[in-house]
Amino acid sequence: MLAGMMDKLKTMSEGMRDEAKRAMNRKFMDACTAGCAIIANADGVVTADEKRKMMGFMKTSDVLSLYDTGDVIKAFEAHCAKYEFDAQIGEAEALKVVSGIKNKTADARLLIRACCVIAAADGNFDEDERAAVTRMCQELSLDPAEFLPS
Repeated sequence: MLAGMMDKLKTMSEGMRDEAKRAMNRKFMDACTAGCAIIANADGVVTADEKRKMMGFMKTSDVLSLYDTGDVIKAFEAHCAKYEFDAQIGEAEALKVVSGIKNKTADARLLIRACCVIAAADGNFDEDERAAVTRMCQELSLDPAEFLPS
């Protein structure tokens, strides 16, 4: 009986820890989906390869794998919907969300690296995508030269 109660308490503790991690990292998840939307919309076409790369990153990231795939997709689609209404408004809103992790340098660097991988997902890291990475780096006070291939 005592062993069963201890197992139940352990399970509850692990669940609370996961909930706390999700709450603490919600800003990062939002920033990542916003950054992915910026990259995916940079050339005007959101490709299936870009979506797959984003989902692959979200599933393998220690932080983001805590989130339900449906929640990640909804957040990404919400950012993309703003682009469909107006590209400039969509980007401005997404950059605002990205800038929310500016004070977390490690998270900001991870976000930019992920965006670069997603930008190259279709085999072409074009000038529009490079410019989008540069704008995100500026929002995050990072040097784009550190991330962009020459």
